[in-house]
This record gives sequence, structure tokens and C-alpha cells, in this order.
Amino acid sequence: MRDLPPDDIALAGEYVLGTLPLSERQAVTRRIASDADFAREVARWEAHLDPLAEEVMPVSPPRRVWAEIEARALGVPERAPSGLWRWLAGASAISAAFLGAILWLGEPLMPAQGRMWVSDMVSEDGAVRLAALYNEKTGEMRVSMGGAAPAPERDFELWLIAGDAAPVSLGVMPRRGQAAMPIPADLRQVIANATLAITEEPRGGAPAGVATGPLVAKAELRRI
Repeated sequence: MRDLPPDDIALAGEYVLGTLPLSERQAVTRRIASDADFAREVARWEAHLDPLAEEVMPVSPPRRVWAEIEARALGVPERAPSGLWRWLAGASAISAAFLGAILWLGEPLMPAQGRMWVSDMVSEDGAVRLAALYNEKTGEMRVSMGGAAPAPERDFELWLIAGDAAPVSLGVMPRRGQAAMPIPADLRQVIANATLAITEEPRGGAPAGVATGPLVAKAELRRI
């Protein structure tokens, strides 16, 4: 059994989530039949994600759903997106962030663990990436740092921004790899829908707890 590269692990997760275009999905299906190591990775993702699907209650779609599907299939002129299609777009974004976090943090997320929020931050040039997963039950945030490291005399620092409040430092990030960060009790009350941001600061973190360096990346925390 060989270790798969990160791109193949991500591909297996996207296959299980059902986010791949048809042609790519068909190619992956063929690969599963011929590549035992890749097939095992797909099975691992299914074991991680299937319990989440079992928690979803079936809901009958509104009648307008079929009208919209028919309109798109038959080429009827487009109308403004309805709530359904906007919801699907939002769900897709959440799935992508969810997938990104579990890929980087490498652990199954079961409903019994409590409500969770995820944030997947990527710098504008794609060179720096940080995935964060907050567990409401434990009050702990898991982070995984990847991509380019800061300069030797600099550090990346993570900030929580809740509404119009000033950013609050959550700590200096590992130069690479994972870390577990307990979130102070007062911040746990504002974690929902807050924004996480990474700045580049002097080694050891921003002086006086106030950001001084450039913004590297930011993203909202989304509930999953």
C-alpha cells in the first residue's frame, strides 16, 4: 500500500461529496476499479462522511423545483436565481470549506462531536493556506497551516473578528503543521458567523495585541 499525494486525497473526497463534473467523476470511477490504494482512500472518505448524511432528514422539494429543473433542461430563458439555486450555491461553498478543513485536519467529523464551524483561508496568490475547525462542545479550535512559511524573522498570527469589534488575537500559527487552540470562554459566545484573518507579524506575534502587518488571508467561519 502506498501513500497517496494530497491532490489524490482531495480528489477522493470530492468524489464522495459529489462535487466533481461528470467527466471527472467518470474518470475517477474508472480509477477506483483499477487502483486499489485510491479505492481504499475513497472508502475512507465514505466512512467519514456517510454518518453525516444519515443525520439529514428527507424533505419533499417544493413544486417550483421541477419547474426550474425543466426550464434549465429545456433551455427556457433564464430568470433571476430563485431561493433554491441560491441555496445550492451556498451549500456548495460550505461543502468546499468543509472538505478543505477535514482534508487538512485529517479527522472524521461526527455529529456527536457537537456543532462545528469551519474556515478555509487561502491567500490571494494561493501560496498560504490555513484550515480551521472549531468544536463548540470542547471549545477548541484545530488549525492546520500549509503552503509558504513566513520569513525567518516573521510569524503568521490568527485573529477573530466579530461584527464591528476590534480583531482579537487567537495566537501565532505554527510555521507548518497542526495546532490545537483552546478558545477563551468570552470569545466562544461570538464565534458564530465571525471572521478569521491571518496577518504577517514580527516574530512572536503582534506587539500589544494589535495587528501591525499585512493581511494574508481571511474567511468567515461557517457552521457545518
